[in-house]
Amino acid sequence: MKLLSECVQRFGKRRGMATALLSMALGLGTILPTATHAQTVSPAPIVVGIANFGPHPALSRTIQGFKDEMQAHGYVENKTVRYVYSDANFTPSLIPQTLAQIVAQHPSVILTITTPVAQAAVRNVSDTGTPLVFSQVTDPVKAGIVPDWQHGSARINGTSSVTDYNAVLDFAKKVFPMAKKFGVLYNSGEVNDVAAIASLKEAAAKAGLDMVATSADSSVDVPQRAGTLQGIDFFYAIGSSLVQSSLPAVASVTDHMHVPILSAEHELIRKGDIIAVAYAPSYESQGAHAADMALQMIKGVKPSAMPVYRAVPADYKALINRRKMAALNLPIPAALDACNCFVN
Repeated sequence: MKLLSECVQRFGKRRGMATALLSMALGLGTILPTATHAQTVSPAPIVVGIANFGPHPALSRTIQGFKDEMQAHGYVENKTVRYVYSDANFTPSLIPQTLAQIVAQHPSVILTITTPVAQAAVRNVSDTGTPLVFSQVTDPVKAGIVPDWQHGSARINGTSSVTDYNAVLDFAKKVFPMAKKFGVLYNSGEVNDVAAIASLKEAAAKAGLDMVATSADSSVDVPQRAGTLQGIDFFYAIGSSLVQSSLPAVASVTDHMHVPILSAEHELIRKGDIIAVAYAPSYESQGAHAADMALQMIKGVKPSAMPVYRAVPADYKALINRRKMAALNLPIPAALDACNCFVN
């Protein structure tokens, strides 16, 4: 009888232990799946298209400014955003193909760089649900991209690179404090050039400066026409394709006159001793402001609900060639010593 009692007690203990182990196992069974489901899956990165006219250092800086601003808002390349890039190698007929390659990747927004690409995007991107943002477009209203400066269209908006001539001449008076008169060359056959001269004339009057303008029809005419700009204190090179491409020829004339060139574009001042000073909106800032607009569009803000962004003085960047200024016997004002804007 005693032996039977001990067996019953031992069996009872084992049974209790087994029951406890089973309960623990069942408990783990309910906990483990819960832990598995608690693991968060990283969302797929958004896709942003970049349609460029062609490879160029200035346009590359615009793209970098765009990406840097996106990253500042948490969109890290190859982690939370994937960029799809394509360019037309400066061939207008290839722009539709460039856009088609990007659209095939189903982007959340497409950045279009330069006027021809923005115009083509409006015509060729049939998916009206994909918002478009432009950069490096001088006058999007005249180009038919947006209806006015206060609103984008239903599909597109962006940043304009139109020059603030009041800001330019205010800076010119700082770097050339003794200046009273400046000269300008333009192409009378280009609508943008003619508009630039009209705006410059108004800005010159506000700045208390005299402006002398002369036109050239081709690069062959440039040296002779530049030579007619007598008595000027500086030459202002507007952002005209004819003028900018002919600046070495202009410099061959203005150097003999001991007259500095102030350029509306940065590129040439980095490449030699042709330009004394450059003052223009930085390409990086143009890209950054385009990114700000793209982010709003990604959040659902309609392009038509925002004004076109135009560069303000804070967006402008000055570059000064000390070697060129010295060669022309021009002192650099002390107020600019700490500007961090010298190229040599």
